[in-house]
This record gives sequence, structure tokens and C-alpha cells, in this order.
Amino acid sequence: KRRRPCSRRSSRRRAPRMGAMGPGRYLGAAVCTALIAALATAEGPHCCWAGAGTTLFVGPEAAGKPQQEWKRDLLEWRDRTTSEYGYSGTAYEDPRLNWTRTTYVQPQVHLWDRYLYDEVSHEFTVKRFLDDVRDRYGGIDSVLLWPTYPNLGVDARNQWDMWRALPGGLEAVRRLTEEFHHEGIRVLWGYNPFDQGLRKEAEGEAHWVTLAKLLKDTGADGFNGDTMYLVYKEFIEAGEAIGYPIVGEAEGGGYPSPWGRERDDTWTPANWNILGWGYYHAGNSDGITNAFWREPGVDRAKWLDSQGRRQTHVCDRWAKDRHSALQFAHFNGVGYESWENVWGIFMRFTERDAEALRRLQKVWRWLGLGGYTQGFRDWEPFTEEISGQGIYASRWLHLDGSCAWTVINRDNITQPYSIVANTSECAGDLLYDLLSGRRASGLQLHIESFGYGAYLLTKAGHEPSGLKELLSTMRRIGSKPLSAFDSAWEPLPQVMQPMESAPRQEHAPPGTVLVPRSRFHFQTGGVEIEGGCDPAKDTANTGNCCETGVICPSDDPRCFSMCAFSAPDERGVDVQFPWESSPQRFHDAELDIGPFYMDRFPVTNEAFATYLAETGYQPRDSFNFVKHWQNSTHPKPSDLKKPVVWVSLQEARGYCGWAGKRLPHAYEWQLAAQGTDRRTFPWGNESDQSRFPTPGHGREVPELPDVGSFPSGDSPFGVSDAVGLVWQFTDAFQDEHTRSVLVKGSSIYNPVVGGDFPALPQVGNWYFPPARKLVQHNRLLLMDESYDRAATLGVRCVADHPDGADAPRRATCMREDLALLDRVTCSDVPNEPCSAFRVAATTAVWRWWESWESRSSHLAAGNLDGLP
Repeated sequence: KRRRPCSRRSSRRRAPRMGAMGPGRYLGAAVCTALIAALATAEGPHCCWAGAGTTLFVGPEAAGKPQQEWKRDLLEWRDRTTSEYGYSGTAYEDPRLNWTRTTYVQPQVHLWDRYLYDEVSHEFTVKRFLDDVRDRYGGIDSVLLWPTYPNLGVDARNQWDMWRALPGGLEAVRRLTEEFHHEGIRVLWGYNPFDQGLRKEAEGEAHWVTLAKLLKDTGADGFNGDTMYLVYKEFIEAGEAIGYPIVGEAEGGGYPSPWGRERDDTWTPANWNILGWGYYHAGNSDGITNAFWREPGVDRAKWLDSQGRRQTHVCDRWAKDRHSALQFAHFNGVGYESWENVWGIFMRFTERDAEALRRLQKVWRWLGLGGYTQGFRDWEPFTEEISGQGIYASRWLHLDGSCAWTVINRDNITQPYSIVANTSECAGDLLYDLLSGRRASGLQLHIESFGYGAYLLTKAGHEPSGLKELLSTMRRIGSKPLSAFDSAWEPLPQVMQPMESAPRQEHAPPGTVLVPRSRFHFQTGGVEIEGGCDPAKDTANTGNCCETGVICPSDDPRCFSMCAFSAPDERGVDVQFPWESSPQRFHDAELDIGPFYMDRFPVTNEAFATYLAETGYQPRDSFNFVKHWQNSTHPKPSDLKKPVVWVSLQEARGYCGWAGKRLPHAYEWQLAAQGTDRRTFPWGNESDQSRFPTPGHGREVPELPDVGSFPSGDSPFGVSDAVGLVWQFTDAFQDEHTRSVLVKGSSIYNPVVGGDFPALPQVGNWYFPPARKLVQHNRLLLMDESYDRAATLGVRCVADHPDGADAPRRATCMREDLALLDRVTCSDVPNEPCSAFRVAATTAVWRWWESWESRSSHLAAGNLDGLP
């Protein structure tokens, strides 16, 4: 229970205890070890460590002490810390802020989630979002809105610009906030302190000043400080200065950290850090799956306040099984971060966990509002009034003398237990099982495996307000055991969107090159930083997975080409091509592609201006539309041959359709840029800066050169500017909650995060990572035109050849054929080497069954009749 799988003593400061924390950024074991070494030798403070060793006191079993002696130690710590740091708790009494005490369920929600924003009606859909979470797990108390990472850094728009670019702008955010408030839900913004490498606000305005102004303008209630150990007083004072008190919620929870600055390693900020996340895990088993102590710990920040008014949202966003985090929250009388859409990867609640949260939150809310789990007379963690194997409980003593217990079973077996109340402290003669809604006998209780219990002891005739209604609700929803609900988890399936049809061209359209029919080994890997990256699946040797740790900003090359944290790739990161069973980071398929015609150059401003003039196209939402043009109406003469940017995916499709073309599939783009010899770059296997534009790392996107300025970087088929000029649109994908487009080629812009106050040096570069190798790509998350347009996103079209493959895929996947032919042995073909036979047979298969559907049906039946 007390092992520290990722820590080492440093001569400068003590190592982090149990677990790693960044903006949802969990590190693999090998990377973790390497990062510890980097931290031990690096100068100055660093982000971002947290976990059970920082957030929790160990229990009496781990401490090796009797429960009463253990509690005395905690009480002495509270008295000593309160005195040393001047803790008063007066912020909890402010009626403008004390809503934090009972905000038990809070999801982080991306504003482009399809349940919150409808890309067809172009409207926010608060009702649909709330109906969904209420139906699945019972609803929420507050919401953390997030429009920045992982798209942040695709160009020089800073985090505030990303908010302004939302459909309808800040006025739409204000209306969205009002809708949540109408439903009784508080609204927080996500804030990225490391965003110091993009466009500066006017007059170099400090982050806390800008943030306070924007929160006031939109009516939001506060913010979550991404990667912050605690919320600094400057942010609170900025709100007070404009008469708008705000709440800050640190990702690190507001617990003192020895890894931060000196001001991070103190309890003084507890006077205003009244809300925070809680990373209660004790390390992880595989780089992404968190491990928890068997014996729960006690939340340090909640314990510091003698009335337990501090609220924590326990966060375990990558969990397929959430029971441990929910149990620790239940034991501590705190809340839960019900985050599901994690950077476009939907970590959906299992049916069992959703049902558990539905029941728990009703009890949590009643106990909190009723003065049991906050505003109490006393909290007795690990009360000896409840005994049972693997069973742990907290007792909550109300000011009126009644008592409540929150109970958890940490074992995978139904356990009997009993409650023997200390009648000298707990007054009452009626015992209620709050989760079942029924009277209970304290001596004959059972709790199911990995289960929960909640009980109230009160006097007959003096039942607390709202108890009758709670019991009625819980009888209705709590009749079935949690074991009756499915605990299986699987990633959401994605669909690759059909590409628009285009007329087949008998002759090469002007400005295109012919890409002949090819048997192409398509291999590509996403460079997204999070979600799991398994080096064993990297068949193309992309190098996408981290091998060592890095601290940014620094001169380390990895700060300019950030890798993905190593961990199992099984949660649905990246995209899902039609031949794949689920989304995955790395893609590997033998394809029959072509012929087709590919634009030699990205579409220029001149060509796009001609399109606008001939079609009269006017965007529905003109925000940021061809922003780099004069008055957004026409390009400067000197820019005519530069690539057009600041156009959305739909506008790119519209242009290509007008030109008698379409956007390329990702595998078509890669074949045209790579050829068939699996080279790393269009010109060969070695990076050569003379063959593509020099990347800019400053606060603005460098001026784009004319297309064709680097002919030595052309591909084998004559395609120019495939790498390092502008990102280029290819296939779009969607699942129930997220839309995205796979972009290839990278751009001229490669910003790096900052580590100056209020940020700390980071455990990576969180800006949109480059993907300059042809076997790499990135995934841009989509919302709507105003948000999707960027200064680095360009367009390249393809035209269909009369002999090309049919829509919608325009390629035939041979992987299923190869799997079937693996059953052929060399003894079946004694006069021919087996490998040669398999090549010939594979060729026959893919040409014999022209359509995907008929080939799949034959192969599924194992039918080889008719093959040569």
C-alpha cells in the first residue's frame, strides 16, 4: 500500500509521493522514472506532481497506530497548521462563494461535445446535455467548460482567442452560462497558465486580470487552474478589484507541494482555495490505469477545516472502472469529477458506475446540505463503530447530535458488518439505510462487493428536513444491487465520414500530378500527447511514444516535437478507419489505391479568391474567415501565391467541389507525398531543413512563403510543400460525442509553452504537436466554422481518375485477405516459394472481388473458390 513506484530522493527537495499529475497527463512508468531523474537535476520548481501522498493522510492501518491515537495525531496537525498558517475558513461564510460547499458532481466538458453543441443547427444544446447526464448518472451541480487544449497552439491564437472564436463569441458563452444557471448549475472556465507562447493580450495584460474580466463579462462563477498546485491570491484579488468575486479550483487541489515554488509549499492559500480537484490515486500500474490504496486516505484540505467545508472533486478521468475513486469520495464526504469526454476520447461511465453515482450523489447532496458531511460537529474517519473485513467508514456527527455513516467495501466479495453506535455521542433510536431508503437494523447489515453504504441515526419525531423525500426516492431507484448492472467498458466506435464525389477526369487537371495505382503499405500514427501510446504497436517506427521525460520550456528538442505518453492504447485515442474494429493511435494496412490526380501545390490565395468571385460564397459565420486578407475580402498582391488559410473544413470541401475535385483521403495524401518505398519525408529518410520552411517558435505565425518555394522537398510523384508549410485537411471522423479531422504535413508554426509565473515549467509541451514525418498525423477537434479556422490550416485537393477505385473509400484494404491466406502453408504449393505464392494469391484476391462488401462476405465464409 505504501510503495512509491515513481519516486526518488533528491538532494534539493523531496520527491513526489505516489503518482504524477499534469492536465490529465499521466506518465508511463519508464517515462516517469526518466522524468524523476530530469527533475532531480533540473534547476527551479516544476509542474506537476500530485497523488495520494500529497492529498491524503494515510489511515491507521498504514500508520501502524490504533484509530484513536491516529486521530489525535491528525487533530494535533490541524491545530498546529491552523496556527502556523493563519487559517480561518472565513471564505466559506461568504454567501457569494459558499455554493462550493455542496457542489458534489462536476464534469469537465469540451464545448465542441456534440451533446452540448449541435453542428447542424449551430446552437448550444444545454438541455440535451443535461438530459443525458441526468438520465445516465443523475445530473450535475457545476460544470467546467473547456475549449482550448488539445487544439491550443495549432496557430498563434491564445487561450482567450479560443473562447472568442466559439460560435457566437463571448455573447454566446454568456447565454450558455445563463442557461446553466437557470438549471441551478455553476459554471467554471478552464484556464491554462502555461499559455505564454502565443499571441499577447493588449498591453501585456496579466492572465489573472484578463481572466477576471472575461468571467465577469460572461457571468461565469470561477475557473479551474490547469496544472496549478494551488490558486494564487492574484487571481482572487483580480476579481475583487472589479467587484466580481470568483472561485478558483486548482487541478493540483490546493495541497502544498514541495515541487512548486516556495509559495506552493504552504497551507496559507487554503484561506481562499475553497474548491479543488483531488488526485487520490497512489501511482499507476501501466502508465494510465491508476492504483488506489486498499485502506482509503483522509483528504488533508477537508480535514484542515474543522467543519469540513472544503469541497474536492476526486478525478480519475482515464478509469474504465471508477469504483475506487467513487469510494474514496464517499468515505471523505466530498464530490466527484464526472469527466467523460477527455480530449475527444470518451471515457463513458459503465452502467454500474453510472448507477452508483446516481445513487451516491443524492445521498451526498442531502448529507451535505443537511450539515452532516460539512458544517458538522465532528468527523470520525475509520470509526470503530463499524466493523467488518475490508470495510471502512466515516462517522459524521451533526450539531443536533444525530449521526450519519458513509461506508465502503474495498473487497470483491459481499461482506456482513454491523453498526454499534456510540450512544454517548450519537443520539437517536431510528436507523435508516439511506441508499435503500428503508429502516435498518445495525446488527444485520451486508454490503456488496466494491459497494457503498450510508446510514442515519436520528430520534423518532425529530427526523431531519427532506429525509422522507430522500427515502422515497432511494426506495424507487435503489432496489436493485449494483451487481445487476453491467461493468464492462469499451471505447466509442467512430465512423469515417464519406468523402464528396467528384467527376472523373480523363486528363490531368491543370496544376495536378498523376499518382498511379499502387499497392500501398499505409502506416501512420497520431501524435496526440495523451490517451495511451504503445511502442509495440508502432510498426512504422514513428517514434511517437515517449522514451524519456522532458521539462519545457527548454532547449531540449523534444519541447519542439512533443511525444505521446507511453501507456496501453485501448481507450479509443485517435481515429478509426473502416477496416479497424475501434479507434487506435497506430494504423497499418495494405491498400490498393489509385490512380488519382493530386494538386501539386496547396491551394493559393489567388485560386481561392477566384472561387469566391465566381461563386459569390459568403460564410454563414464570418468570424476569422480569410482573416489574413485585406478586410477579409481580398488578398494582398504579394500574397497571391501563398497558401490560403483561415478556412474551415466545410469551406475547403466547397472549394475543392467547385474545382471539380475533393479533399484527399489520408492514405491518398500519404501515398502522393511518400511514394511506395516507405520513406520518412517526401525527399528521403533524413530530416533536411533546407527542404521545407524553418519552423517559427515565437508568439506569431511566421509569414508564409509562396507555394513551390522548396522544390528540393518534392515527393517522388512531384507533390510540393507536403511538409512544414501548412497543415492539410484529409478525412473527417465522428462518434456520438466528437467530430475531428485528420491533418497531415504540419505547418510553419511550432510554439512552446512558458513556465513563468503563474505557470511552472511543464512535463511537456502541451501545444498542438507537429507531425512532420509522413507516417505521422494529428487530429484537430471540430466544432464549427469560426472555431475551426486557423492561420496554419491549408487545402490541397485531388481529382478522380476514370480507373480509380470507387467511393466512398476509394481504396481496397487487403488486410483481411492476408489474414485468410496466413492459413496457407508451403506444403500446399511445393513448386513455388510460399512467400511468392502469397503475393500472387493476394493479388488475385484483391482484383477478383472488386467491392468491399462482396469480398468481405466471401472471406467471412472462408470461400476461396475461383481463385487461380
